[in-house]
Amino acid sequence: MSLGSAFLQLLTLTASATASPPSTISDLAWLEGSWEGQGIGGAPAIEVYSKAADGKMVGHFRQLTADGKVMFYELITIEETGGSLSYNLKHFGPDLTGWEEKNEVRRFALSAISAQRWEFSGMTYERTGPNSMIARVVTKNTSGKAETLEFRFARK
Repeated sequence: MSLGSAFLQLLTLTASATASPPSTISDLAWLEGSWEGQGIGGAPAIEVYSKAADGKMVGHFRQLTADGKVMFYELITIEETGGSLSYNLKHFGPDLTGWEEKNEVRRFALSAISAQRWEFSGMTYERTGPNSMIARVVTKNTSGKAETLEFRFARK
């Protein structure tokens, strides 16, 4: 199994009886800007978010390999939906070949909020300071076991 297919196997939490917590895109205004840091295996990663418009924030992500080659990209939207938020993304290889099917979008509903932490059904964004954050993504490794990838970012 390739890293791409392993990364695509994001775990989604079992739906609970409770609804997504109330939230608006303004709650994540702190994400606006460019974030650089360590991604998979400590290799360089960058995540950038634009100012929200129409209840949506758009962003992109780039993961490099340890030797500086592009591993993959993501195109991201975070949007208001049903009084809460949804984190949506599509993956692309270094040549912009999509990983998901043409009409498929990975969607993660906001599942919990606490202080400076937003959980999106298997993905977590935690603000650790005014200019620092940690993103965590639960994936399946090549043997099918769940593991958490951690991305440490500083605002640039």
